Amino acid sequence: MGQEPFDEADETGEELPGIVRAQIEPRSETAENEFLELIARLEGVDATELPSLYREVDHSVENLFKRPPSPEAQMEVAFSYAGYRVTIDQRGHVRLVRVGDTVP
Repeated sequence: MGQEPFDEADETGEELPGIVRAQIEPRSETAENEFLELIARLEGVDATELPSLYREVDHSVENLFKRPPSPEAQMEVAFSYAGYRVTIDQRGHVRLVRVGDTVP
C-alpha cells in the first residue's frame, strides 16, 4: 500500500490545513481500493461506509492506470468525492483538498 498521508506544506514548510498528499500504487487492479482506504483513514471510518466511488466517478481511477500514457503526458484526473477535491496523477500521487463536509 502507499505511504501514509501527510499535510501539504507551503514554500516555508508550514502545513496548509485541509490539504493532504499521499501515494497509491499506480496499478489498475488495486488503485481504487487503495484510494478508498486512504479516504477512510482520513475520515476515521470503514471504507464500506464511504459513498460508492463507481457511482461518483465510474472507473476513472482504475482507467488512469490501466493503459497509462507516456510519462511526458503528465496525465491526471480530478474530481470531487466525500468532501474532498481529488487529484490523482499517473504516478499514483494523490492530492486531497477539503471542500465540504465529511462523509455523511
